[in-house]
Amino acid sequence: MNLVIDAGNTNIKLGAFEKDTFLWAESYQNVPDVIIRIASLIPEHIFISSVGAITEWNLQNIHSCIVLMGTKTALPIQIRYESRETLGTDRIAAACAVSYLYKGQNVLFFDAGTCLTHGFTNESGTFMGGSISPGLEMRLQALHQFTAKLPYVPLDQEQLTGNSTQSSILSGVINGMLYEIEGFINAYQNKYGNLIVLITGGNASLFEKRLKQPIFVVTELNLIGLNRILNYNV
Repeated sequence: MNLVIDAGNTNIKLGAFEKDTFLWAESYQNVPDVIIRIASLIPEHIFISSVGAITEWNLQNIHSCIVLMGTKTALPIQIRYESRETLGTDRIAAACAVSYLYKGQNVLFFDAGTCLTHGFTNESGTFMGGSISPGLEMRLQALHQFTAKLPYVPLDQEQLTGNSTQSSILSGVINGMLYEIEGFINAYQNKYGNLIVLITGGNASLFEKRLKQPIFVVTELNLIGLNRILNYNV
């Protein structure tokens, strides 16, 4: 069994695979719980993508083949990006996943999480780049922190025309991000044929039901990509 670990700034996700077959995923808040869970599984291979919460030193008593994601890790795709060292491992993983899931097709993929990112892989499976902008929560926090009187508004149902400060903020933040996504989709559809569009991340379902264009939600996209990288290296 392969076990991939995606350790972000707030959550640690585990994904289990049997070769290329996805088995299950779990989310944790702290490292000790993750260590206990891994010790109970005894996977054959462990692949770690971490911003610092988990390293191979945390797992020194786990008797598995451990691979740590780095800038020199071999990848199953080509990347046309100015500097791989500055490219987030989450975006690399997503690109590896879509090139595997939708081989031979142009794929536009969004990650609606802490940030809103989009990436594009072409028909040959090359990652061409994309964009990064603030996510929903970051936009809501910024309006409160960088203005004198605007309140922090928890994420809730929005309306097109806000009739209060709170509803106006929700309209601007949610619809603004929605139109940003739709704008990118329209631009890529005008430039590329045979385009597949998908979205992942914590707010993916919120936008799936609001978007006019057909879009696929792939909840474990990054874990699938990390497993592809692991299989490429063992």
